[in-house]
Amino acid sequence: MTQNQAQTCNSAQQSRQAQPQPNQPQLVWSVGLRQRTNSPVAKLIKEWELISTRRREIDIVNSWQLPGDKVENLDQVLTRAGFNTARDDSKGDSYLWLLVKQASTDELAARIVLQRILPPLVAIARRRGRIMQGGIDAALSDVLPSAWKVIRQYPWHRRPNKVASNLVLDSEYFAFVQGNRSKKIKVFAVEPKILSEMIAAPECDDFQQTVTLESLLSIAIEQGIDPRHVDILRAVARGETSAMIAKHYGIAERTARAWRAQAINELRERTPSAV
Repeated sequence: MTQNQAQTCNSAQQSRQAQPQPNQPQLVWSVGLRQRTNSPVAKLIKEWELISTRRREIDIVNSWQLPGDKVENLDQVLTRAGFNTARDDSKGDSYLWLLVKQASTDELAARIVLQRILPPLVAIARRRGRIMQGGIDAALSDVLPSAWKVIRQYPWHRRPNKVASNLVLDSEYFAFVQGNRSKKIKVFAVEPKILSEMIAAPECDDFQQTVTLESLLSIAIEQGIDPRHVDILRAVARGETSAMIAKHYGIAERTARAWRAQAINELRERTPSAV
């Protein structure tokens, strides 16, 4: 073999190695999510790694005729649905909406959607686990079944936007708020001045139930509050100024102040009996 032939052969080999293999997993899951091998999260990831490269599931997904080329790995579906992309990924949100629509009658689609929102569900469980008996394991045992039910019953015809955010918020609400409103759980630390601005004053002196922004938002979400207002209220609770909110949304400070006022007003309207 001549030197030129050897160089050509090596170049071709390097080119083949650089090309992604059809069934090679594209996503690397955080070590923290799979550290405890017996946890439900680790089991879900292990199951996903099995089905994401299996021909049967791949063929089923391709039969749905989703936007884009046919997939060779279900990790591609997660990526197209907005996994690890920007928060304002409208294209990914639209793709996820199609998956959720399919999930109302198809368990595989529901399983894909569950994997898509798994990281924020784990974040919820970690946060809730710090304030509930049983810790993160108990929180996971509540939020994962709740998420599955939310996915299968999501009103896709009425809520086509901010799908991932809606799924996560609804999952937390149904897991921890709906059946536990009598429990005094501190979820969001909010300055009293800010909280008092967001809610109406109680009508009697025997007001003793602990009110948190998150508990109010959970009720407001159920009543259909604008998702953008939820984001703004949480930003205010974190101490973000109008200037910071304006920079995040690319708007003028005056507009940000107006949005803030609108968000507070809608929260009051959606939660008249919560205090």
